Amino acid sequence: MNPIDYTIAVELLPRLIAAVYFTVFAAFLFQMKGLLGANGILPIQKYLTYLKHRLGLSRFYHVPSLFWINSSDIALLSVVWAGMIVSLILLIFNVYPPVLLAALFILHLSIVSTGQDFLSFGWEMYTLEITFNAILLSLSNPANRMAWLSINFLLFRFFIQAGAVKLQSGDKSWRDLTAIKYHYQTQPIPNAVAWYVYKLPMPFHKLSTLIMFIIELVVPFAMLGNETTRLGVFACFFGLQLAIYATGNFSYLNHITSVLSTILLGNVYLEKIGLHAPQPHLLAPAADNVVSVIALALIVLQAANLWNHFMPNAICARILNWVRPFHLANRFGIFAIMTTKRYEIVIEGSYDGIEWKEYGFYYKPSELTRRPRRISPFQPRLDWQVWFLPFETFEASEWYQMFLVKLLQGNQDVLKLIRHNPFPNAPPRHIRTQMYEYEYSDWQTRKKTGQWWTRKLLFTYSPPISLKKPQK
Repeated sequence: MNPIDYTIAVELLPRLIAAVYFTVFAAFLFQMKGLLGANGILPIQKYLTYLKHRLGLSRFYHVPSLFWINSSDIALLSVVWAGMIVSLILLIFNVYPPVLLAALFILHLSIVSTGQDFLSFGWEMYTLEITFNAILLSLSNPANRMAWLSINFLLFRFFIQAGAVKLQSGDKSWRDLTAIKYHYQTQPIPNAVAWYVYKLPMPFHKLSTLIMFIIELVVPFAMLGNETTRLGVFACFFGLQLAIYATGNFSYLNHITSVLSTILLGNVYLEKIGLHAPQPHLLAPAADNVVSVIALALIVLQAANLWNHFMPNAICARILNWVRPFHLANRFGIFAIMTTKRYEIVIEGSYDGIEWKEYGFYYKPSELTRRPRRISPFQPRLDWQVWFLPFETFEASEWYQMFLVKLLQGNQDVLKLIRHNPFPNAPPRHIRTQMYEYEYSDWQTRKKTGQWWTRKLLFTYSPPISLKKPQK
């Protein structure tokens, strides 16, 4: 695991990270105004005004963001465009990797820190942590030994924690190896492949779950081996991410994890596919010592995170809280509790309170005959957030209340986030939400009707609401 044997991977990593970042920022071009703009569902301007009065000067530490300077719609989109441009420069020309990676870190952190409900997913924090480690790694080649150890520790910890949370949760479906069977149907945004894989026999799903646990909880320890062993680890990690990508839509999580896994590929193998070891460039001893100290601090933070994961204690929690706003040592693991039934909200509007028409989302299940789409690494953040609604009450979901208000107002920025608006000429006077249970259709129904889904009405999630008429 000597960094001198991995100089090609060290040189390649910033460009691969930049490719992922381009998709991250590009996705915001179509969503930023409707989600976080001045007339969006959760305006950043209002959020920062609230934080300014609540936190005072400490707001710059707790919520690090360029939007403290300016949070207009132009500023929001400028950050998005800047992120895309910086990503392309690094990807195509590979110039000044530490500087451009630092710029991407700051730009992305600015959005994540202020994105509220719509940027509360683990892959945002995970990408920031990878980026910060990559900044240190790219300062020299061969890489600083402490920086090399830190980024390897990050990859190890990601898989170990991802597997551990599933068993620690006590969820029966993970322990009896049936969870992935449910997952294909209940994941936030399924694709068409998941419909077919769901039909496979239970032994296949149990074997898949067992293999996943082996890859997440056993294989990472082989990272300590030689280059051949680490190649095998890469094959396992990449294969798992490819399988998840093939059967689901998890934003850019699988992509950034695959990118990070390339640090397992030694020069001896990358040279066989035509890549060449770069010319060495080293830091001055004093600068190298500074990098070592920073990287050692990252290792300590990661160790505290891992310790706190398995044996929670106040000291580790306090240490991690100091750097939490910058996402330098994150807790990993999703779907600790597997959802075994699929609940979907359906939004309906009406002019008279008698005839109701459904709104249609772009990617989440709605119409029964609409084929599930493949969209990863793009993340439709409204569709994603709607998936969580069945797990909380309407009264507790402030963002969703604001979303419905925007629909009643006919807000064009917000309406662009949904695929079908049944009221193109004027917004409805009333709007309500129905809760359904969705299930995949069977082969016969699919062939006869073209339906990918069946559904049954459970209850009314939010009662009919309307805007107050202005008093004369």
